[in-house]
Amino acid sequence: MRYVIIGNGIAGVQAAMALREREAEAEITLVSEESDHLFSRTALMYVLAGQLRQADIEPYERDLYARMGWRRVRARATGLDLDGHRVLLVGDEPALVYDRLLLACGSRPRPAPWPGAELPGVGHFVTLQDLAWLEQELHLGPGRGGPPPRADAHLSSTQATSPYRPRLAAAVRRGRPARSAVVIGGGLIGIEVVESMLAAGLSPHLLVREEWFWPMAINRAESAWICERLRAHGVQVHLERQVVRLEADAEGLLARVHLDDGGVIEAEVAVVAIGVVPNTDWLADSGLALHASGGIEVGEDLASSAPDVFAAGDCAAVPWVDGQRRPEQLWYTARDQGRVAARAMLGDGARYARGTWYNSAKLMDIEYTTVGFVDFDPAPGAGDPRESWFFEEQGAVRSTTRIVHQGGRVVGFNLLGRRWDHAVLVRWIAERRSLPWVLAHLAQARFDTELVPPLRLPPQAGASLGGR
Repeated sequence: MRYVIIGNGIAGVQAAMALREREAEAEITLVSEESDHLFSRTALMYVLAGQLRQADIEPYERDLYARMGWRRVRARATGLDLDGHRVLLVGDEPALVYDRLLLACGSRPRPAPWPGAELPGVGHFVTLQDLAWLEQELHLGPGRGGPPPRADAHLSSTQATSPYRPRLAAAVRRGRPARSAVVIGGGLIGIEVVESMLAAGLSPHLLVREEWFWPMAINRAESAWICERLRAHGVQVHLERQVVRLEADAEGLLARVHLDDGGVIEAEVAVVAIGVVPNTDWLADSGLALHASGGIEVGEDLASSAPDVFAAGDCAAVPWVDGQRRPEQLWYTARDQGRVAARAMLGDGARYARGTWYNSAKLMDIEYTTVGFVDFDPAPGAGDPRESWFFEEQGAVRSTTRIVHQGGRVVGFNLLGRRWDHAVLVRWIAERRSLPWVLAHLAQARFDTELVPPLRLPPQAGASLGGR
Protein backbone atom coordinates (compact mmCIF):
# COMPACT_ATOMS: atom_id res chain seq x y z
CA MET A 1 0.00 0.00 0.00
CA ARG A 2 1.09 3.52 -0.80
CA TYR A 3 -0.06 6.06 1.77
CA VAL A 4 0.53 9.76 1.12
CA ILE A 5 -0.04 12.36 3.83
CA ILE A 6 -0.05 16.08 3.03
CA GLY A 7 1.22 17.86 6.12
CA ASN A 8 3.53 16.80 8.95
CA GLY A 9 1.72 18.57 11.76
CA ILE A 10 0.24 16.70 14.68
CA ALA A 11 -2.62 15.19 12.62
CA GLY A 12 -0.34 13.96 9.84
CA VAL A 13 2.35 12.55 12.12
CA GLN A 14 -0.13 10.79 14.40
CA ALA A 15 -1.76 9.22 11.35
CA ALA A 16 1.61 8.09 9.99
CA MET A 17 2.53 6.51 13.33
CA ALA A 18 -0.77 4.63 13.50
CA LEU A 19 -0.37 3.40 9.92
CA ARG A 20 3.17 2.17 10.55
CA GLU A 21 2.12 0.36 13.72
CA ARG A 22 -0.26 -1.76 11.64
CA GLU A 23 1.56 -2.00 8.32
CA ALA A 24 5.29 -2.54 8.65
CA GLU A 25 5.92 -2.77 4.90
CA ALA A 26 3.64 0.00 3.60
CA GLU A 27 5.13 2.96 1.76
CA ILE A 28 4.31 6.06 3.83
CA THR A 29 5.17 9.47 2.38
CA LEU A 30 4.73 12.75 4.25
CA VAL A 31 4.73 15.96 2.22
CA SER A 32 5.63 19.16 4.04
CA GLU A 33 6.38 22.62 2.75
CA GLU A 34 6.83 24.27 6.14
CA SER A 35 9.32 22.17 8.09
CA ASP A 36 11.34 18.98 8.35
CA HIS A 37 10.03 18.07 11.79
CA LEU A 38 6.80 18.13 13.76
CA PHE A 39 6.69 21.01 16.23
CA SER A 40 4.16 22.35 18.70
CA ARG A 41 2.64 25.39 17.02
CA THR A 42 1.09 26.50 20.30
CA ALA A 43 4.61 26.93 21.74
CA LEU A 44 6.01 29.24 19.05
CA MET A 45 5.64 32.24 21.36
CA TYR A 46 8.12 30.74 23.83
CA VAL A 47 10.75 30.57 21.11
CA LEU A 48 10.00 34.14 20.04
CA ALA A 49 10.28 35.32 23.64
CA GLY A 50 13.63 33.53 24.01
CA GLN A 51 12.42 31.11 26.67
CA LEU A 52 12.85 27.96 24.53
CA ARG A 53 14.85 26.84 21.53
CA GLN A 54 13.12 25.64 18.39
CA ALA A 55 14.27 22.07 19.10
CA ASP A 56 12.62 22.28 22.52
CA ILE A 57 9.14 22.48 20.99
CA GLU A 58 9.55 19.36 18.85
CA PRO A 59 7.69 16.47 20.58
CA TYR A 60 9.73 13.70 18.93
CA GLU A 61 13.40 13.10 18.23
CA ARG A 62 14.60 14.23 14.82
CA ASP A 63 15.35 10.66 13.75
CA LEU A 64 11.63 9.81 13.85
CA TYR A 65 11.31 9.60 10.05
CA ALA A 66 14.26 7.24 9.81
CA ARG A 67 13.08 5.03 12.66
CA MET A 68 9.57 4.81 11.21
CA GLY A 69 10.77 4.26 7.67
CA TRP A 70 8.80 7.22 6.34
CA ARG A 71 9.67 9.09 3.19
CA ARG A 72 9.89 12.87 3.53
CA VAL A 73 9.08 15.13 0.56
CA ARG A 74 9.82 18.82 1.06
CA ALA A 75 7.64 20.48 -1.55
CA ARG A 76 4.41 22.33 -2.03
CA ALA A 77 1.33 20.36 -3.09
CA THR A 78 -0.50 22.28 -5.82
CA GLY A 79 -3.44 20.04 -6.75
CA LEU A 80 -4.95 16.58 -7.02
CA ASP A 81 -5.60 14.25 -9.92
CA LEU A 82 -8.39 12.22 -8.32
CA ASP A 83 -8.89 9.91 -11.30
CA GLY A 84 -5.19 9.09 -11.46
CA HIS A 85 -4.76 8.94 -7.65
CA ARG A 86 -1.95 11.50 -7.85
CA VAL A 87 -0.82 14.49 -5.80
CA LEU A 88 0.61 17.27 -7.96
CA LEU A 89 3.64 19.13 -6.65
CA VAL A 90 5.12 22.54 -7.40
CA GLY A 91 7.42 23.06 -10.37
CA ASP A 92 9.16 20.04 -11.84
CA GLU A 93 8.66 17.82 -8.81
CA PRO A 94 7.20 14.46 -9.91
CA ALA A 95 3.61 13.74 -8.87
CA LEU A 96 3.05 11.30 -6.00
CA VAL A 97 0.85 8.27 -6.64
CA TYR A 98 -1.26 7.05 -3.73
CA ASP A 99 -3.58 4.21 -2.79
CA ARG A 100 -4.87 6.16 0.22
CA LEU A 101 -4.41 9.90 0.71
CA LEU A 102 -4.73 11.94 3.92
CA LEU A 103 -5.05 15.71 3.66
CA ALA A 104 -3.73 17.19 6.90
CA CYS A 105 -2.61 20.52 5.45
CA GLY A 106 -3.64 22.63 8.43
CA SER A 107 -4.54 26.32 8.58
CA ARG A 108 -3.19 29.52 7.13
CA PRO A 109 -3.53 33.06 8.50
CA ARG A 110 -6.73 34.85 7.54
CA PRO A 111 -5.71 37.46 4.93
CA ALA A 112 -5.67 41.08 6.03
CA PRO A 113 -8.28 43.08 4.06
CA TRP A 114 -6.79 46.57 4.37
CA PRO A 115 -4.76 48.63 1.91
CA GLY A 116 -1.08 48.38 2.81
CA ALA A 117 -1.36 44.88 4.29
CA GLU A 118 1.52 43.68 2.06
CA LEU A 119 3.97 46.34 3.23
CA PRO A 120 7.31 45.22 4.69
CA GLY A 121 6.78 45.22 8.43
CA VAL A 122 3.34 43.58 8.28
CA GLY A 123 2.90 39.87 8.89
CA HIS A 124 1.35 37.06 10.91
CA PHE A 125 2.43 34.65 13.63
CA VAL A 126 1.28 31.17 12.64
CA THR A 127 4.14 29.39 10.83
CA LEU A 128 7.84 28.75 11.39
CA GLN A 129 8.51 31.27 8.64
CA ASP A 130 6.44 33.82 10.57
CA LEU A 131 8.63 33.12 13.60
CA ALA A 132 11.79 33.80 11.58
CA TRP A 133 10.28 37.04 10.23
CA LEU A 134 9.13 38.35 13.61
CA GLU A 135 12.45 37.49 15.25
CA GLN A 136 14.07 39.73 12.66
CA GLU A 137 11.57 42.53 13.27
CA LEU A 138 11.97 42.43 17.05
CA HIS A 139 15.61 41.35 17.43
CA LEU A 140 17.28 41.72 14.00
CA GLY A 141 17.61 37.96 13.90
CA PRO A 142 17.00 34.84 15.97
CA GLY A 143 17.65 35.19 19.67
CA ARG A 144 17.98 32.39 22.16
CA GLY A 145 15.43 30.45 20.13
CA GLY A 146 18.10 29.29 17.70
CA PRO A 147 18.46 29.68 13.94
CA PRO A 148 15.46 30.30 11.68
CA PRO A 149 14.03 27.30 9.80
CA ARG A 150 16.83 26.11 7.52
CA ALA A 151 14.36 25.39 4.70
CA ASP A 152 13.64 29.09 4.05
CA ALA A 153 16.12 29.41 1.21
CA HIS A 154 14.69 26.69 -1.00
CA LEU A 155 11.16 28.02 -0.56
CA SER A 156 11.92 31.15 -2.57
CA SER A 157 10.67 29.50 -5.76
CA THR A 158 7.18 28.79 -4.39
CA GLN A 159 4.16 30.89 -5.24
CA ALA A 160 3.81 34.28 -3.55
CA THR A 161 0.57 33.14 -1.91
CA SER A 162 2.23 30.40 0.13
CA PRO A 163 1.81 30.85 3.91
CA TYR A 164 5.32 29.40 4.22
CA ARG A 165 7.13 31.92 2.04
CA PRO A 166 10.12 33.68 3.62
CA ARG A 167 9.87 37.44 4.03
CA LEU A 168 12.49 40.12 4.47
CA ALA A 169 11.77 42.11 7.62
CA ALA A 170 11.50 45.89 7.54
CA ALA A 171 13.92 45.94 10.48
CA VAL A 172 16.65 44.46 8.28
CA ARG A 173 16.26 47.28 5.78
CA ARG A 174 16.22 49.85 8.59
CA GLY A 175 19.26 48.26 10.20
CA ARG A 176 17.64 48.17 13.65
CA PRO A 177 14.79 46.41 15.46
CA ALA A 178 11.31 47.91 15.41
CA ARG A 179 10.68 50.60 18.00
CA SER A 180 6.88 50.65 17.82
CA ALA A 181 4.39 47.83 17.33
CA VAL A 182 0.72 47.05 16.75
CA VAL A 183 -1.15 43.76 17.11
CA ILE A 184 -4.41 43.70 15.16
CA GLY A 185 -7.00 41.29 16.56
CA GLY A 186 -7.62 39.60 19.88
CA GLY A 187 -7.65 35.93 20.68
CA LEU A 188 -4.87 33.59 21.69
CA ILE A 189 -2.42 34.40 18.89
CA GLY A 190 -2.82 38.13 19.46
CA ILE A 191 -2.14 37.93 23.17
CA GLU A 192 0.85 35.62 22.60
CA VAL A 193 2.41 38.16 20.24
CA VAL A 194 1.70 40.98 22.69
CA GLU A 195 3.50 39.08 25.44
CA SER A 196 6.48 38.43 23.18
CA MET A 197 6.66 42.10 22.24
CA LEU A 198 6.65 43.06 25.91
CA ALA A 199 9.55 40.66 26.43
CA ALA A 200 11.37 42.52 23.64
CA GLY A 201 10.97 45.82 25.52
CA LEU A 202 8.14 47.26 23.43
CA SER A 203 4.84 48.76 24.60
CA PRO A 204 2.57 47.46 21.84
CA HIS A 205 -0.88 48.64 20.83
CA LEU A 206 -3.61 45.95 20.74
CA LEU A 207 -6.50 46.71 18.39
CA VAL A 208 -9.78 44.84 18.98
CA ARG A 209 -12.78 45.62 16.80
CA GLU A 210 -15.34 44.07 19.19
CA GLU A 211 -16.78 45.59 22.37
CA TRP A 212 -14.45 43.49 24.48
CA PHE A 213 -11.45 41.24 24.06
CA TRP A 214 -12.14 37.73 22.66
CA PRO A 215 -15.96 37.75 22.87
CA MET A 216 -16.21 34.27 21.32
CA ALA A 217 -14.53 32.79 24.41
CA ILE A 218 -14.99 35.07 27.42
CA ASN A 219 -17.69 37.46 28.60
CA ARG A 220 -17.51 41.18 29.29
CA ALA A 221 -16.54 40.86 32.95
CA GLU A 222 -13.83 38.31 32.22
CA SER A 223 -12.50 40.43 29.37
CA ALA A 224 -12.36 43.53 31.58
CA TRP A 225 -9.98 41.70 33.90
CA ILE A 226 -7.77 40.53 31.02
CA CYS A 227 -7.61 44.07 29.61
CA GLU A 228 -6.77 45.41 33.07
CA ARG A 229 -3.80 43.04 33.26
CA LEU A 230 -2.72 43.90 29.72
CA ARG A 231 -2.68 47.61 30.53
CA ALA A 232 -0.82 46.97 33.80
CA HIS A 233 1.93 45.32 31.74
CA GLY A 234 2.18 48.33 29.44
CA VAL A 235 -0.07 47.25 26.57
CA GLN A 236 -2.14 50.02 24.97
CA VAL A 237 -5.54 48.37 24.47
CA HIS A 238 -8.00 49.85 21.97
CA LEU A 239 -11.50 48.34 21.96
CA GLU A 240 -14.09 48.90 19.20
CA ARG A 241 -11.45 50.17 16.80
CA GLN A 242 -10.95 48.99 13.24
CA VAL A 243 -8.06 49.44 10.86
CA VAL A 244 -8.72 51.49 7.73
CA ARG A 245 -5.32 51.31 6.05
CA LEU A 246 -1.62 50.81 6.67
CA GLU A 247 0.74 53.57 5.54
CA ALA A 248 4.36 53.37 4.42
CA ASP A 249 7.21 55.79 5.01
CA ALA A 250 9.41 57.27 2.28
CA GLU A 251 11.33 53.98 1.99
CA GLY A 252 8.17 51.92 1.50
CA LEU A 253 8.27 50.39 4.99
CA LEU A 254 5.36 50.28 7.44
CA ALA A 255 5.16 53.50 9.43
CA ARG A 256 1.56 54.18 10.53
CA VAL A 257 -1.78 52.44 11.11
CA HIS A 258 -4.93 54.48 10.39
CA LEU A 259 -8.10 53.75 12.39
CA ASP A 260 -11.79 54.20 11.66
CA ASP A 261 -12.14 56.96 14.28
CA GLY A 262 -9.49 59.06 12.54
CA GLY A 263 -6.75 58.04 14.92
CA VAL A 264 -3.24 57.23 13.71
CA ILE A 265 -0.79 54.91 15.48
CA GLU A 266 2.91 55.00 14.72
CA ALA A 267 4.08 51.44 14.09
CA GLU A 268 7.16 49.89 12.50
CA VAL A 269 5.83 46.35 12.84
CA ALA A 270 2.24 45.11 12.74
CA VAL A 271 1.13 41.53 13.40
CA VAL A 272 -2.26 40.61 11.96
CA ALA A 273 -3.99 38.16 14.32
CA ILE A 274 -7.54 38.01 12.95
CA GLY A 275 -7.77 34.23 12.91
CA VAL A 276 -6.89 31.36 10.63
CA VAL A 277 -8.68 29.58 7.78
CA PRO A 278 -8.23 26.07 6.36
CA ASN A 279 -5.20 25.87 4.08
CA THR A 280 -7.20 24.53 1.15
CA ASP A 281 -6.89 27.16 -1.59
CA TRP A 282 -4.81 24.71 -3.60
CA LEU A 283 -7.78 22.28 -3.65
CA ALA A 284 -10.27 24.73 -5.19
CA ASP A 285 -10.20 22.99 -8.59
CA SER A 286 -9.63 19.45 -7.32
CA GLY A 287 -13.22 18.26 -7.38
CA LEU A 288 -13.35 17.71 -3.62
CA ALA A 289 -16.41 19.01 -1.78
CA LEU A 290 -15.38 22.02 0.32
CA HIS A 291 -17.39 23.57 3.15
CA ALA A 292 -18.28 27.27 3.17
CA SER A 293 -15.53 27.70 5.78
CA GLY A 294 -12.99 26.36 3.29
CA GLY A 295 -12.64 23.09 5.17
CA ILE A 296 -12.78 19.74 3.38
CA GLU A 297 -16.20 18.11 3.83
CA VAL A 298 -15.80 14.79 5.65
CA GLY A 299 -18.10 12.27 7.31
CA GLU A 300 -17.74 10.63 10.70
CA ASP A 301 -15.04 8.38 9.24
CA LEU A 302 -13.16 11.50 8.04
CA ALA A 303 -13.54 10.33 4.42
CA SER A 304 -13.91 13.11 1.85
CA SER A 305 -16.22 13.18 -1.16
CA ALA A 306 -13.53 11.45 -3.28
CA PRO A 307 -12.66 7.75 -3.08
CA ASP A 308 -9.58 6.92 -0.96
CA VAL A 309 -9.13 10.55 0.17
CA PHE A 310 -9.44 11.48 3.85
CA ALA A 311 -8.91 14.71 5.79
CA ALA A 312 -7.98 15.51 9.39
CA GLY A 313 -6.96 18.46 11.53
CA ASP A 314 -7.54 22.14 10.88
CA CYS A 315 -8.36 21.62 7.19
CA ALA A 316 -11.27 19.21 7.81
CA ALA A 317 -14.89 20.35 8.26
CA VAL A 318 -16.08 17.67 10.69
CA PRO A 319 -19.56 16.97 12.10
CA TRP A 320 -20.27 18.81 15.38
CA VAL A 321 -22.73 18.03 18.15
CA ASP A 322 -25.21 20.57 16.75
CA GLY A 323 -25.32 18.75 13.39
CA GLN A 324 -23.27 21.36 11.53
CA ARG A 325 -19.88 20.82 9.93
CA ARG A 326 -16.94 23.09 10.54
CA PRO A 327 -13.21 22.87 11.27
CA GLU A 328 -11.87 22.28 14.78
CA GLN A 329 -8.64 24.24 15.02
CA LEU A 330 -7.16 22.80 18.18
CA TRP A 331 -4.01 20.77 18.78
CA TYR A 332 -5.66 17.90 20.62
CA THR A 333 -8.57 17.52 18.18
CA ALA A 334 -6.08 17.37 15.30
CA ARG A 335 -4.18 14.67 17.19
CA ASP A 336 -7.36 12.63 17.71
CA GLN A 337 -8.52 13.08 14.13
CA GLY A 338 -5.16 11.92 12.77
CA ARG A 339 -5.45 8.67 14.71
CA VAL A 340 -9.05 8.08 13.62
CA ALA A 341 -8.23 8.86 9.98
CA ALA A 342 -5.46 6.26 10.02
CA ARG A 343 -7.81 3.57 11.29
CA ALA A 344 -10.38 4.54 8.65
CA MET A 345 -7.70 4.36 5.93
CA LEU A 346 -6.88 0.85 7.19
CA GLY A 347 -10.50 -0.15 6.79
CA ASP A 348 -11.35 -0.43 10.49
CA GLY A 349 -14.65 1.42 10.21
CA ALA A 350 -13.41 4.05 12.68
CA ARG A 351 -15.61 7.02 13.56
CA TYR A 352 -14.62 10.42 14.94
CA ALA A 353 -16.92 11.41 17.81
CA ARG A 354 -16.24 14.89 19.10
CA GLY A 355 -16.24 14.88 22.88
CA THR A 356 -16.97 17.76 25.21
CA TRP A 357 -15.12 20.91 24.19
CA TYR A 358 -12.19 21.91 26.37
CA ASN A 359 -9.15 24.13 26.11
CA SER A 360 -6.63 25.82 28.34
CA ALA A 361 -4.18 28.67 27.88
CA LYS A 362 -2.48 31.53 29.64
CA LEU A 363 -3.74 35.04 28.98
CA MET A 364 -0.69 37.03 30.05
CA ASP A 365 -0.22 35.81 33.63
CA ILE A 366 -3.82 34.62 34.04
CA GLU A 367 -4.59 30.90 33.81
CA TYR A 368 -7.56 30.09 31.56
CA THR A 369 -9.60 26.88 31.43
CA THR A 370 -12.81 26.36 29.47
CA VAL A 371 -14.95 23.22 29.20
CA GLY A 372 -18.30 22.61 27.48
CA PHE A 373 -20.89 25.24 26.53
CA VAL A 374 -20.00 28.65 27.96
CA ASP A 375 -22.11 30.97 25.81
CA PHE A 376 -25.83 31.67 26.00
CA ASP A 377 -27.05 30.10 22.79
CA PRO A 378 -29.56 27.28 23.30
CA ALA A 379 -28.10 23.80 23.23
CA PRO A 380 -29.15 21.61 20.28
CA GLY A 381 -32.62 20.20 20.91
CA ALA A 382 -33.01 21.95 24.27
CA GLY A 383 -35.45 24.74 24.90
CA ASP A 384 -34.32 25.73 28.41
CA PRO A 385 -32.18 28.87 28.56
CA ARG A 386 -28.62 28.69 29.78
CA GLU A 387 -27.75 30.55 32.94
CA SER A 388 -24.46 31.31 34.65
CA TRP A 389 -23.35 31.07 38.24
CA PHE A 390 -20.53 33.58 38.68
CA PHE A 391 -18.07 34.34 41.47
CA GLU A 392 -15.08 36.69 41.45
CA GLU A 393 -12.36 36.00 43.99
CA GLN A 394 -10.47 39.04 45.34
CA GLY A 395 -8.04 37.72 47.91
CA ALA A 396 -4.57 36.20 48.02
CA VAL A 397 -5.45 34.82 44.61
CA ARG A 398 -7.62 36.65 42.10
CA SER A 399 -9.88 34.47 39.95
CA THR A 400 -13.27 34.24 38.31
CA THR A 401 -15.49 31.15 38.29
CA ARG A 402 -18.34 30.94 35.78
CA ILE A 403 -20.39 27.75 35.69
CA VAL A 404 -23.04 27.49 32.98
CA HIS A 405 -26.10 25.37 33.72
CA GLN A 406 -29.21 24.42 31.78
CA GLY A 407 -32.24 22.32 32.61
CA GLY A 408 -30.95 21.41 36.05
CA ARG A 409 -27.47 20.28 35.01
CA VAL A 410 -24.08 21.90 34.47
CA VAL A 411 -23.07 22.21 30.81
CA GLY A 412 -19.95 24.40 30.90
CA PHE A 413 -17.12 26.02 32.86
CA ASN A 414 -15.17 29.21 32.15
CA LEU A 415 -12.44 29.67 34.74
CA LEU A 416 -9.75 32.34 35.01
CA GLY A 417 -6.90 32.85 37.46
CA ARG A 418 -6.55 29.32 38.83
CA ARG A 419 -5.52 25.98 37.35
CA TRP A 420 -8.12 23.25 36.94
CA ASP A 421 -8.14 19.62 35.82
CA HIS A 422 -10.31 19.72 32.71
CA ALA A 423 -10.70 15.91 32.73
CA VAL A 424 -12.68 16.13 35.99
CA LEU A 425 -14.87 18.93 34.64
CA VAL A 426 -15.53 16.98 31.42
CA ARG A 427 -16.60 13.97 33.49
CA TRP A 428 -19.03 16.03 35.57
CA ILE A 429 -20.71 17.33 32.41
CA ALA A 430 -21.00 13.77 31.09
CA GLU A 431 -22.47 12.68 34.44
CA ARG A 432 -25.08 15.48 34.17
CA ARG A 433 -24.21 16.84 37.60
CA SER A 434 -26.33 19.62 39.09
CA LEU A 435 -25.01 23.06 39.96
CA PRO A 436 -25.29 22.52 43.76
CA TRP A 437 -23.43 19.21 43.48
CA VAL A 438 -20.63 20.77 41.37
CA LEU A 439 -20.23 23.69 43.78
CA ALA A 440 -19.97 21.25 46.68
CA HIS A 441 -17.30 19.16 44.92
CA LEU A 442 -15.40 21.84 42.96
CA ALA A 443 -12.24 21.37 45.02
CA GLN A 444 -11.84 17.90 43.48
CA ALA A 445 -11.01 19.56 40.14
CA ARG A 446 -8.34 21.79 41.66
CA PHE A 447 -5.01 21.70 39.84
CA ASP A 448 -3.18 24.54 41.58
CA THR A 449 0.32 24.15 42.93
CA GLU A 450 0.79 23.07 46.52
CA LEU A 451 1.23 26.49 48.12
CA VAL A 452 -1.75 28.17 46.45
CA PRO A 453 -4.61 28.54 48.95
CA PRO A 454 -7.81 26.68 48.03
CA LEU A 455 -10.73 28.50 46.46
CA ARG A 456 -13.55 29.19 48.89
CA LEU A 457 -16.98 29.85 47.41
CA PRO A 458 -19.36 31.50 49.90
CA PRO A 459 -22.97 30.67 48.97
CA GLN A 460 -23.96 34.31 48.84
CA ALA A 461 -21.23 35.09 46.27
CA GLY A 462 -23.06 33.49 43.33
CA ALA A 463 -24.93 35.74 40.95
CA SER A 464 -26.98 34.82 37.91
CA LEU A 465 -25.82 36.58 34.76
CA GLY A 466 -28.46 37.47 32.24
CA GLY A 467 -26.10 37.87 29.29
CA ARG A 468 -22.55 37.47 28.17
